[in-house]
This record gives sequence, structure tokens and C-alpha cells, in this order.
Amino acid sequence: MLKLLGGFSLVTSKIFITFFTVIFLLMLGFAYFPEQLNRLSDFTNWIEGQIRDPDMDDRGKFLFRTLVNENTIFGIVMTLIARAVVEFVFWFCAGLWRLVNPPEEASPKTAA
Repeated sequence: MLKLLGGFSLVTSKIFITFFTVIFLLMLGFAYFPEQLNRLSDFTNWIEGQIRDPDMDDRGKFLFRTLVNENTIFGIVMTLIARAVVEFVFWFCAGLWRLVNPPEEASPKTAA
């Protein structure tokens, strides 16, 4: 049960870290990489243009156009990028941890 709780706490901490990583990446993008951020925005506009007119009734189209827009797609793409960064950092830190703290070798059993 404690292992399950530990897994949930790791997932929750990754979600919080991803949230702040998105904000950090946006700030970095606005400060140092505005052209790349514009390209990402153009990419999300292209995606939004590809799925803009679904075959639905008027109410469905209204809801779809309200919920699926370039801002929503941009947020999803930024979240995926941030999550990839967070997972890479966790993977790298776990590798360093295993390098510094190798698993204990099984001690040979002595005859009784």
C-alpha cells in the first residue's frame, strides 16, 4: 500500500513540476526564442485549420469551435514538450542515482 502511495506522490509531483515547467518554458520562449515560439504558434494554427470544420450539427460545431482552438492546441503542445523535459530530467537523475548508489550484490549463502 505504501508503494502505491509513493507512486501516486511521484506522479503528483511530476504533474506540479510539469505545470511550472510550462510557465518557465513560455517565459524562456518569450525572452530568448520568440521566433521559435511563433513557429510553434503557426504549427498549432495549422493543426487547428486541419480540424476546424467537423461534420456535426450547429450545436456540436459551436462547442467544437469553442473548445478546440489554437490556444487549446498550443497549451497541449507546450504541456507535452514540458512533460518530455520533466521525464528526461527524472530519467537522467535516476541514472545518476544508480551510478552513485549501485544495487547491493547478493551475499553468498554460507553453509549451516
